[in-house]
Amino acid sequence: MALTVSKSPSLVPNGTDKYPFLIELTAKRWKGLILLAFVLGFLGIFLFFWQVWAIVYKPLIESGFVLGASPLSNFTQIFTSLAGVLGCFMFITAMVIGFYARFMAWWRHG
Repeated sequence: MALTVSKSPSLVPNGTDKYPFLIELTAKRWKGLILLAFVLGFLGIFLFFWQVWAIVYKPLIESGFVLGASPLSNFTQIFTSLAGVLGCFMFITAMVIGFYARFMAWWRHG
C-alpha cells in the first residue's frame, strides 16, 4: 500500500492543504502467482484432455465405432498414465496456488 499526496486546487478548498490518497498495491503483488496458477491450470487441463483424446476418442474414430470393441474400458488408463497423472497434479497445484494468491491478496488488504 502506498500513500501519495495531492495538491490539486479543484480538490482542496484553499489550495494549500494536502490530502493523502491511498493507492492499493496489494493485489498487484500477487499477480505473478495468479498468472502461474492460470498457466499451470491450463497446462494441466490440456494434458488431461489430451490423454482422454489419445486413450478414448482416437481409438473410437480409428476403429470406426465397432460395437465389439469398447475403448471406454480403457478409461481408467487416463488416471494412471503419466500425462494424466501429471495433468491432474498440475491442475490441483494451480488451484492451490490460485486460492493462496487470492486469499493473501485479500488478507493483506488494508
